[in-house]
Amino acid sequence: MSTDAPVADWVTIPDLHRDPFPIYERLRAEGGVHWVPAVGRYLITTYEAVHTTELDQETFSANEQGSLQIRAMGHSMLRRDDPEHRLERTAWQPALRPGVVKRVWRSRFEAIAERYLGEMVERGTSGDLVWDFAAPFAAESLREIIGLPNVTQQQMQRWSQTLIDATGNYADDPEVWAKGERSFDEVDAALAEILPWHAANPNESLLSQLLRIPDYEMPMERIRANVKMTIGGGLNEPRDALGVAAWGLLTHPEQRRAVEADPGLHHAAFDETLRWIAPIGLYSRQVTRDTVLAGTRLPAGARLGICILSANRDERVWDDAARFDVRREVKPHLAFSKGVHVCLGAWVARAQVADVALPMLLGRLEGLELDPDREARIGGWVFRGMLDLPVRWRSARSGGAASAAAPAAEGPAPRVAVVGSGPAGCFSAQAIRRALPAASIDVLEALPVPYGLVRSGVAADHRGTKTVAAQFDRLFLHEGVRFRGGVRLGADVALDELRAAYDAVVLATGLRADRPLGVPGDDLPGVHGAGRITRLLNAHPDEGEAPSLGERVAVVGMGNVAMDVARLLARDAAGFDGSDVDDEAHARLAGALRTIHVVGRSAPEDARFDPVMVRELAGLPGVRHRVHGADLAQPEGRDARVDAVRALAAASDPEPRVEVRWWFGHAPVCVEGEDRVRRLVLRGPDGEAGLDVDAVVTAVGFAADDDAPIAAGAHADGRVESGLYAAGWLRRGPRGTIPDQRADARELARLLQDDLAAGAVAVGAPGLPDVDGEVGFDGWRRIDVRERLGAAPGRERAKLRDVAGMREAAADLGIPLPEVAAEARSGEGDGLPVTVLFGTESGGAELVADEVARAIADRADVEVVDLADTTPDALDAARLHLVVCSTYGDGEAPTSVRPFLAALGERPDLSGLRYAVLGMGDRSYARTYSRGSELVDEALAACGAERVGEYGRHDAGGATPAAEAARDWADGVLAALALAPER
Repeated sequence: MSTDAPVADWVTIPDLHRDPFPIYERLRAEGGVHWVPAVGRYLITTYEAVHTTELDQETFSANEQGSLQIRAMGHSMLRRDDPEHRLERTAWQPALRPGVVKRVWRSRFEAIAERYLGEMVERGTSGDLVWDFAAPFAAESLREIIGLPNVTQQQMQRWSQTLIDATGNYADDPEVWAKGERSFDEVDAALAEILPWHAANPNESLLSQLLRIPDYEMPMERIRANVKMTIGGGLNEPRDALGVAAWGLLTHPEQRRAVEADPGLHHAAFDETLRWIAPIGLYSRQVTRDTVLAGTRLPAGARLGICILSANRDERVWDDAARFDVRREVKPHLAFSKGVHVCLGAWVARAQVADVALPMLLGRLEGLELDPDREARIGGWVFRGMLDLPVRWRSARSGGAASAAAPAAEGPAPRVAVVGSGPAGCFSAQAIRRALPAASIDVLEALPVPYGLVRSGVAADHRGTKTVAAQFDRLFLHEGVRFRGGVRLGADVALDELRAAYDAVVLATGLRADRPLGVPGDDLPGVHGAGRITRLLNAHPDEGEAPSLGERVAVVGMGNVAMDVARLLARDAAGFDGSDVDDEAHARLAGALRTIHVVGRSAPEDARFDPVMVRELAGLPGVRHRVHGADLAQPEGRDARVDAVRALAAASDPEPRVEVRWWFGHAPVCVEGEDRVRRLVLRGPDGEAGLDVDAVVTAVGFAADDDAPIAAGAHADGRVESGLYAAGWLRRGPRGTIPDQRADARELARLLQDDLAAGAVAVGAPGLPDVDGEVGFDGWRRIDVRERLGAAPGRERAKLRDVAGMREAAADLGIPLPEVAAEARSGEGDGLPVTVLFGTESGGAELVADEVARAIADRADVEVVDLADTTPDALDAARLHLVVCSTYGDGEAPTSVRPFLAALGERPDLSGLRYAVLGMGDRSYARTYSRGSELVDEALAACGAERVGEYGRHDAGGATPAAEAARDWADGVLAALALAPER
């Protein structure tokens, strides 16, 4: 149902300029789409409505007739739609790419900031942060980026202000137009003077790059219009963002202290500033056809004011949205726009403010505070920022390299024991080796075989995850870490003995006990833990013979472990091709199964599964799905988990071998049966219901065994005491993924470094003597050879099921050891052909792609390609493709990637093409985290391409930098390929 737009005739331009936020709050409450006579257009004020307009340029055109911006600046790319817009944007992009900002412009920003901060300090101990520092800093930076050595920063400031004043001249003030026209003509004259110089003197500036674009020559009137657009937005945005960020921190001293204590919060402060008060508060759009927006009818030709200031304070998206809070839950603000018009200068502004100017102000001006004798003023609504920001300070510290802290002296090498060779243990050993290259490191493992969870706990059919073991091989083959298998803590060696033998001990023994269901009957025969099921399928020697689960089983839980169990039980033998599954165990467990019930308390949108896992289930052959208790009516793309469940409902094999029934919103009440499981009773929205089952598999979490060396989760920072540390689930409790262990390991290595530097850990322990029956890494390699040679057709290995057999193989010198290849370090441009593909809007994935390319350049013939600039038929199957893709908004792929996705939708044959995926997102935005990369992954797989290695993910809200996580991911993928059979 739609209605005509209400008329907000009570809104005035002076009130908007003074403080638009109370006005916007009322407009949002009244629907978010209003006709406002004072500005002669419809104002769009809710987040959802603004978001809709940004992603639909066919309906909401940037090419507005009679645009104030076109009159003020000329017809720039901001007032064009694709394909014209894209052509100009592509021409403008080279000088503003994030990699160029990092390599070229950041050092210039630092020098410019030093200059203007120095000039402000020379004038005394007070000043105006906007006009004495932020404005000249932004103006001089932009002058160099554009390439205008023939003008001054003062001219740049005047041009920017008068041009943006004209752009926002909704009051039609003739004096504003006159000043704008004067600047318009002066910019044209400056360009006419400098362009011949750039043609003769190539350099890294925007104008110089523009003149050297192959196969395209931008018309002069468009160069002029786009330079004016860049002068307008490219100066006021960093100037006002810096001014408002400083004001926000100076008026919130507790947050200022937090930022000063944690430099990592400078970027959080920058993003919160843009959300709180967006420098560009409004831009225009025009409706191309009759449409309905947020339930309101809009006629063709309607002019819209897209109110970013309002959308970024929508109470439906942010709690207490008017509050400035640098520790706020991260959600995607709209200050840089979205879609095809996402801000080209976003990385420039971020580098200027978050990397350079804000840290410099807070770090150098001691006692910086607002001047109590002068008023700080803010104003504007089309553009909003500080009008005056008077401050004072006690003194200024000197800057430059001389003030940097000297590197710490390298101390004696410690002897370290890591107990447990699973991901937590191996990542800990890896991080300690990098932090302390001279350390002596032993990794102790209870079994004669390494890699713990990767070998015995990860789902047997998830080959990509298991290939992380290839990274760990390097520890023992090339990095001097010693593997000591068959040494069980508490049986072969006591913790006190270990502590006496090593300077530091890291406990990474994990949690393997399945948590009980906690309802009557949960101890009946026929109730099994999910951990035991996955260990049986991985031939773990402690688990004995696999039982039959009968014809009907209930899997209780909706996390990833439950998804693993359901998939493993529903998959047929052919689906395990290339895996190391124990076929005998699988046949005993699942051979008779006809019905699998998956039971969870939550609705799909609140479940804890990764959508990728559910989509994998939807793609299994021979399986029918029935979904109960899920509301699937919400629009596609709103919630990745709901979308995944919708895919289940649509995926039903007409002749099913197994039926999977999904019970959302149902909690177990009890398990019934006399001598074994007969029935599982559930409580759902309609009361109690019973499922007749032969077995129940509980996937509700893990707990510590009785012989756990310490209490799980009791030492959140990883330090039990100096010299004794916890890693993995012993540290954090039973949660976290393999990538989380990488981040924890780095923190643990820093903790050990700190304790060594402080003298809290002494060095000089003797080490642990050889233990009777101990198996070294060469022993494991013999076990590995025997298992691989014994593999059935279609299987990677046949795992030895008992410890005695493992020890016998380890000691068999007749098993030839494969030659250890030297570490691949070929010359530049040599080696494995690799293409790094990136998909981005704001540039983050591009930076990461560049970092990955640099990290593997000594091992690969590598090139970097924007997904926006390629097509599926251009992908070369002879090359490995590493895909780095961001996620935006409500789980969207970057706008620039959508043509590539659309082309994949035509189902070109990509058989033979191999690729790996790193998804970039923010886990706090849980419902759509990493969905952008998943869309690319699913589309490539549907065309027959093969994903290899670990599916990498980076959490923007986590402690690990994206580039660091990406390098580890790429190393793992290349290591896995090195072990793969020749194709």
